Amino acid sequence: MNEGSMVEAALLLIQERGLSHIHCGWFDSNGTLRTKKYAAGHMKKGFTAGIPFIAIPSGIGPDDEIVPTNGYMQPERGFANGAVLLDAASLREVPFSDPPGLLLLGQFRPPEADDCVRSRLAAELARLSELGFDLFGGFEMEGAVLLETPDSMASKRAEEVAEKTAYSNTFSFVEQVDDDPFLSDVLHACAQADIAIDTLHPEYLGMLEVALAPQPGMRMADNAALYRAVAKLAGRRHGRLLSFMARRRGDQQGCGAHMNISLRHRDTEDSAFFDADASDGLSVTAHHFIGGLIRYLPELFLLMVPNLNSFKRFRPNLFTPLSNTWGIDNKSVAFRAINVGASSARVEVRFPGADLCPHLGLAAAVAAGRAGIQEAIEPPPPVTGSGWDVEDAPGTGFPLGFEDAIHRLDGSAFARRAFGDGFVDNFVGDRRWQLEQFANVVTDWEIRTFGNL
Repeated sequence: MNEGSMVEAALLLIQERGLSHIHCGWFDSNGTLRTKKYAAGHMKKGFTAGIPFIAIPSGIGPDDEIVPTNGYMQPERGFANGAVLLDAASLREVPFSDPPGLLLLGQFRPPEADDCVRSRLAAELARLSELGFDLFGGFEMEGAVLLETPDSMASKRAEEVAEKTAYSNTFSFVEQVDDDPFLSDVLHACAQADIAIDTLHPEYLGMLEVALAPQPGMRMADNAALYRAVAKLAGRRHGRLLSFMARRRGDQQGCGAHMNISLRHRDTEDSAFFDADASDGLSVTAHHFIGGLIRYLPELFLLMVPNLNSFKRFRPNLFTPLSNTWGIDNKSVAFRAINVGASSARVEVRFPGADLCPHLGLAAAVAAGRAGIQEAIEPPPPVTGSGWDVEDAPGTGFPLGFEDAIHRLDGSAFARRAFGDGFVDNFVGDRRWQLEQFANVVTDWEIRTFGNL
């Protein structure tokens, strides 16, 4: 269905439902969905010219605190509205809504498009399309099921947070059936919002993991970001808080977000990653894509590992890749290549945390992989055995410290070509603000360790 037909279908559905207002919104750089309920009469204009939406949320942190270094917080901009152009293909049902409601996603038009994550991803997908490829894939998202509310969490130390103990029993059939009312609500909410799920199960050390079904590029990121919001809605109905914080406690594993990415030829829709005649089953395109990931993602690392807390996952024995390596069906490396057939050939990017903005993380991977194809970058030999035993060659490893990652993105000519100076400057400024804020925090550990000096 072409864009015009999708717009007509969306307007007709709104009319048939007799809805007075529609949830309309966009994702900020933290992956948070920001919405308003707009009068249905404005929807036609929303598809052609956009709806007014103040861009200030682009300049607030994960906890909704104002980030004064962000360009959208500067008074000289006048805090003016931007225009969010609605995407008819994004139309969704609103879970648990009575009467049934609808959600439309969109992206800012220029100049606010510079910092709009959906716009940034759309630009990278368009560049990939110019090379003759479409992206198809899905996220795996890990989250912690907490017996808390946002209010109770705000007043507790990390070790005081109550967790759902059932999720400490990995893949347990008994625990899954026992907790079926909650898990079924998660699945029901996702089905209502048209978020296709392949699997849902308790994961290692207290996490709930979902594998989202493969989708075209933009919808792949939309589904990942929407899943976090929808799962939180389901949790609230059961007195629970789903947390996608990268790492909550020192004695717990962190929450990851694996990106499974495949490319298809636009003209044939055949896999661009599989080659049955190749010794490893991977095409030249797949090798060059991986080569681009290895070459450029160290510079874009902050877009996938975006917060100060994110870097607490990068410790030994936490099942997080620590080296800039790839391998065939190897879960100890950063880039796991699957080569068992054309329908499943893909590259799994394994190091991002669940706190990433899915649109920015995917845009970074596309930008790096696309450059690898364009520049015919050959990757190093694949790792066999433990990737944790591999040391990166000097200058090729990931920046595994927050401040180092900020510096790498700030100084990356590649990042500035792909995302623009304005975006990079704002994103870097936001993250430096996190560092400045944390520098003024005295932790419980410091009190215990140094309090009697």
